Amino acid sequence: MIFLESILSAILSSVLISSTGYYAEKFRITTLSFCVAHAALAGASIGLVLRADPTYSGMVLAVTSAILLGVVLPRIHLKEVLTLSLFSFFSAIALIAIYLSNTTVLATTTLSMVLWGSLLAVDVQKLVMLSVALTAFAFYLKVFKVQIDSIIFDRELAEAEGIDVYSHTLALLAFMGVAIALALRITGGFLIFALLYIPVASSLLVADTAKGQLLASITFASLSAIFGFSVSYVFDLPIGSSITIVAATILLISAAISRRGSVVYE
Repeated sequence: MIFLESILSAILSSVLISSTGYYAEKFRITTLSFCVAHAALAGASIGLVLRADPTYSGMVLAVTSAILLGVVLPRIHLKEVLTLSLFSFFSAIALIAIYLSNTTVLATTTLSMVLWGSLLAVDVQKLVMLSVALTAFAFYLKVFKVQIDSIIFDRELAEAEGIDVYSHTLALLAFMGVAIALALRITGGFLIFALLYIPVASSLLVADTAKGQLLASITFASLSAIFGFSVSYVFDLPIGSSITIVAATILLISAAISRRGSVVYE
């Protein structure tokens, strides 16, 4: 039963993270998403110090930071400088909290889970939460499909047509905060970026259409979770690292067979 829960959680978290990462790349908020990811890690680390559930503390800080960033950044200059500063700030908070939590033996197991993930880190409650979050995100994408497709096609044109790009960006950041916090137990805080963007990068190399890229991203993320889980189980390795290695291997294979590798991010 634990084995089934773990592999289902790995797959669901991979799909949720990669799909939010795909839309973050299309919305051109990659740097913001890095901040949100580090806020989740900082929140989870603070939870260790407070002896609270790292998933919930990470989710609170990630979602709060995502919404605040979405509200504040459009109103100020030097957006990239502030974003990178917050990136460093959250990293520093996470490291301080990890240092403090590591001084107690009780926190050691939970600390390792937050840092690099664990096969046994997910229970039925967290699996249900992952399922609900993924269903909610899919429902959101379906309801606002026209608006989201317009933003992806041309952000400025979408704004000119009266689409509330600002609110959709906030919603995406909030979903991303929830997704990252829920996935921390599987991937670990320092490798969450692997699922955010490696499957997306692979999909951009092999697919030409937006729909094809999204499906490819989800497929690559699922394969990374399944094979990464298997590698972790067989060789007794951290599951987050195993998933990352498989995802990176898929990326290298995609780059090798694609003729678009040199122009993906131009």
